Amino acid sequence: MSANNRKLCLGLLYAESEQAVINLLKYYGYWDDDTAWRLYGDIENNWSQIGNQQSHPVAAMVEKLVNSIDAVLMRECLQRGIPVEGSDAPQSIKEAQEEFFGIHNGNLANIGAINRTQLAHNIGLVATGGKNNPNYTVFDRGEGQTPRSMPDTLLSLSRSNKLRIPFVQGKFNMGGTGALPYCGKNNLQLVISRRCPEIADPDDPTAPYWGFTVVRRQDPPEGARSSIFTYLAPDNEILSFGSDELRLPRGYQEVSRAPQLKWGTIIKMFEYKMIGGYRTNIKFNLYYAISLALPQPGLPVRFYEFRDYKQDNPEATMAGLHVRLQDDRNENVEIGFPKFYTMQVMGESMRLALYAFKKGGAENYRRNEGIIFTINGQTHGTFSKRFFSRHNVRMGYVADSILAIVDATNISARAREDLSLNNRERLRHGELYSAIERKLEEIIRNDAALKELREQRRREAIEGKLSDSKPLKEVLNNIIKKSPSLAALFITGKDLSNPFKSDRVGPKKDEFIGKYTPTFFKLKKRYEGLNERPINRRQFRVQFETDAVDDYFDREIDPGIFELHCNGSEARDYSLNLRDGVATLNIGMPHNTKVGDRLTYFARVSDEFLFKPIDNEFEIVVTEADTSGSRSGGNRKPPAGDDDGDREKPDSMAMPQVVEVFESEWDEYDGFNRDTALVVRGTEDNVYDFFINMDNLHLKWELKEWLAQNQEPKLLQGRFKYAMVLMGMAILKETTEEASKKADTLFDENGLTPSEYVAKLTSMVAPVILPMIQTLGDLDSEEL
Repeated sequence: MSANNRKLCLGLLYAESEQAVINLLKYYGYWDDDTAWRLYGDIENNWSQIGNQQSHPVAAMVEKLVNSIDAVLMRECLQRGIPVEGSDAPQSIKEAQEEFFGIHNGNLANIGAINRTQLAHNIGLVATGGKNNPNYTVFDRGEGQTPRSMPDTLLSLSRSNKLRIPFVQGKFNMGGTGALPYCGKNNLQLVISRRCPEIADPDDPTAPYWGFTVVRRQDPPEGARSSIFTYLAPDNEILSFGSDELRLPRGYQEVSRAPQLKWGTIIKMFEYKMIGGYRTNIKFNLYYAISLALPQPGLPVRFYEFRDYKQDNPEATMAGLHVRLQDDRNENVEIGFPKFYTMQVMGESMRLALYAFKKGGAENYRRNEGIIFTINGQTHGTFSKRFFSRHNVRMGYVADSILAIVDATNISARAREDLSLNNRERLRHGELYSAIERKLEEIIRNDAALKELREQRRREAIEGKLSDSKPLKEVLNNIIKKSPSLAALFITGKDLSNPFKSDRVGPKKDEFIGKYTPTFFKLKKRYEGLNERPINRRQFRVQFETDAVDDYFDREIDPGIFELHCNGSEARDYSLNLRDGVATLNIGMPHNTKVGDRLTYFARVSDEFLFKPIDNEFEIVVTEADTSGSRSGGNRKPPAGDDDGDREKPDSMAMPQVVEVFESEWDEYDGFNRDTALVVRGTEDNVYDFFINMDNLHLKWELKEWLAQNQEPKLLQGRFKYAMVLMGMAILKETTEEASKKADTLFDENGLTPSEYVAKLTSMVAPVILPMIQTLGDLDSEEL
């Protein structure tokens, strides 16, 4: 321990390039001295673990912040004299947040913006260096480590350091290394730490000192296949020095702006290989990306932009997507949202929050993500927004406006391993994944509020622009009649009815005003007693009437508890939604159900204020498979509107509503440019709306020649329009009930939804379709 060590550490901390770090280490005689470097994790083949982490630099950065959050929570626990692995320690991150910082129910929105900012000074992300090759420093005022303990903690791999601590996120002792491959050419990273004095081990002689090291990547040694990571440790020990506090790099800002630490951990990542727009001011794109990756962080994080940007305030507090959504709810979220569901899938309990945004609003919160899966407030995987345009979901009109968040925090440890990869970037395909996928399809497809929004958006898109239905119907019918193969594909002679469901809705209901604690929660009469269900209709729903408020089961304070049992055992497959005094329970039959089985369901509702729980019971008798095409089985017809998602759909398609779109309107319709030919939007069953680009580039070229010959332009435009309609219908035939599973698999493997597949194929055919018709077709102006 010497003044030279302190001088070297500060030089490394304030260095703003990889080369500056190398020059310093060369000056002190360390860079070229192989004996001064120790294997990271004391593992020779450490690249196999370090190089197999996050595939995106933002995801790797998030792991650093998660480790800092864990460190602050552990410091708070130890300062109270509570062993972190003991029974007196908080048993979840939520418990730790509430016990240590008064964050009710783990929701940072409950402590207000001022308190969040004050709390955020415990953890920070600092950007310095150049705009194109930034350096990022993550610091925390957490537990910190002593120089002697750093090899076994901050610089270890695959240890069980936090495995038995229930209130932290990190478990695998490797996530923090995911950022190393993104650090410059030599993967340089500076690590500095000092143990919090209040919790330091008095028997550790290095406890009062700061320890520091540099991690680097070295080329494969002779005879080896992989690179190795080493860290600076002369004589196999961490360099150390004494100092009351350290000031972080200040970049282009005033010294007073730079945070100072008396203990904790500082990790500086040199020339971080951040992608594209994320290299800009960290208070914007990177801030939003990290908010998405940490929708509900255990603690807020303070961002410091110390590079050469013109800005009024270089600091911002990141509290996660959940807080942003709550703060912006009135401005960007549609009325009536978010909607909440309780999901039980294969015996695992999850919560679903369903957001619908005003037009263009979703772009402020996510990129291509549609469904986010979180565990302990951190994103562990996503489904693309294409999910909402699937055949089994049919929310294409609002696909760009939906965001769903599945909180899987309470699933079992085994289920977590089956569902999520250790790098927390992707979900693992398997039985649980598929079951969750099906449950989400069912919930989103049948959500009444989303259906209403879909119809509203549909009306806005096509009302007043519908083509005259009579000529369209007559021309298409004539074309179809001439071809037996076309006649086999499509329904003919079906009138085009009013497409807007809202026109058929009765008088508007009075606004429902619920009670904080319900006085009743009872089965609707039509579900009482015995209900018959055919074996091939495995999903069914039951509804309850209640006077409970909509958020009764989902509010953060005093929520209601819903329990469902089947034949004495906990039900493993159901979801529950409460809206305007009606609780809809969607249930999946047990997998081992046979014809003749009697399923007795027991539902219980309870909360802290109910004098006694409210119980309901109903029975299902499983009958022979129903092959009639009706939606019911046995002698009892399910109630009107009982949509279980299993009903049979017609194999043929109804005539679509056709809308002509011109160049001046392209911006109003997603997916339009000069090469677009046809864009389709599905509603329900086999009903679609077709949007034809009447200013398609190839149509305009053909039209130019056509007009030069004094030909009627409507003839050529009509040929193009009807050709695109027929092509679109033929392609969509693959998504009928008979072919839906095959179609979804085909489209998902190619990264396209059915609607996107139609757009792609029709744009490919657009250059040749009119020359083909002109040469081979028999349409004439009189017929049109």
